[in-house]
Amino acid sequence: MTSSKVKKPISLEQVNSWRMHRQFLDRPFASKNIVDLIKSVGWIYSPGCSTPYLALWARLSSFKADDLNRLVFDERKLVQLETLRGCTMLVPRDQASVALRIRTRTFTELSKQARQQMPINEIEMERLKSSILKTVQSASRTPEQIQQAMPPSLVRDFGPDLKRIGLTNSLSLAINLLKEEGKLIKQQSKKRLDSTSYSLALTSNLLPEADPFNLRMEEAFAQLATQYFRAESPARVKDFAWWAGINVTDAIRAAAEVKPRLVPIAVEGTKDEFLISETDLDEFIAFTPAEGAISFIPYRDTYLKGQREVVDRFVPAEHADKPFSRWKGKLINDPLATIVRDGRVVGVWEWNEDDEEVDLLLFDPNIPKSTEKTIHKRALDLASFIRANLGDVRLQGSDYGPHQMTGIHDLKALWGKGAQVSR
Repeated sequence: MTSSKVKKPISLEQVNSWRMHRQFLDRPFASKNIVDLIKSVGWIYSPGCSTPYLALWARLSSFKADDLNRLVFDERKLVQLETLRGCTMLVPRDQASVALRIRTRTFTELSKQARQQMPINEIEMERLKSSILKTVQSASRTPEQIQQAMPPSLVRDFGPDLKRIGLTNSLSLAINLLKEEGKLIKQQSKKRLDSTSYSLALTSNLLPEADPFNLRMEEAFAQLATQYFRAESPARVKDFAWWAGINVTDAIRAAAEVKPRLVPIAVEGTKDEFLISETDLDEFIAFTPAEGAISFIPYRDTYLKGQREVVDRFVPAEHADKPFSRWKGKLINDPLATIVRDGRVVGVWEWNEDDEEVDLLLFDPNIPKSTEKTIHKRALDLASFIRANLGDVRLQGSDYGPHQMTGIHDLKALWGKGAQVSR
């Protein structure tokens, strides 16, 4: 039943503008406390590229990359963890146990299914895992250093059938199993979140206070729901289930545990039930969007990745084939670095390495000239930040493949071909 305070369905434009406001994309966060900001907007994707730096620049005044590097690598008030759906995210340290508990155990399940095809048995795999843990007991080690320390007889290559499902050899599988068990953490060696050079360390060395498996899964779901709806509401239960990588039944139970309680509102154009905290409802109803709010957000920013559906919600159907990556020419639901105006995606942007400038392409023909001027001014500000803080920018993650297309020139050639984004 819809909240009695909402007399009529809320427009989707109002919902999007509110989320832009709650994500601090229409004005800067009130303080320079990055940990508090992440607790407000939710965990930030950190897929081995510049996303964390660019996401924080979009939300903070006078942000510098070193501000974040210090918190992650020196003070360790933020930790980078592989967590829900196997995604790597920046997480406040006091939420690390939840992040580790909720992690998708893809390799654990794959190894069970493919056990009979593996050239290594369970006893040998346990010996290999024990050897890895012993090797990193006193200090972190790179994968190459770990391999050199392993008994050669236990490091075995896998056949093509196993490689086809992502299992390459016994050592990489053992490392992934230990990460899924919460015993190993991957960390960049060069104290940069966009570095591809990394080492592996014991979780007990980096986070001695974290004990994820002492946390009941139901409690982890409830804490995760509290965080999600604080950052993402109004949102649907199925949005939360997708984001967390859990089934809808568990998501419904977790949402029911959120305090203060969540109340439903009706949104125009859909029969879906959107939920928002009862303590936010009055402010939401009275909220008046700041007209002409502009923000440049990076690849996999939580503004777009926090909700399951992007097309028709943040991107009109006629532009559905534009702000997404492509894999072998086919669209995938992976938003690019985009330009957001009043809660809607109106263009894409990328870094021009040769000119050291931000290139942008607007595909909304209804943007006023004054707004275009504001957009170009913001692009100049972003370019200044990149030149001063990042140097070489990596807009895509470490899983970016040779068949993936994200550049404006390449994507523009495929626009209007009638492709649809998977939902």
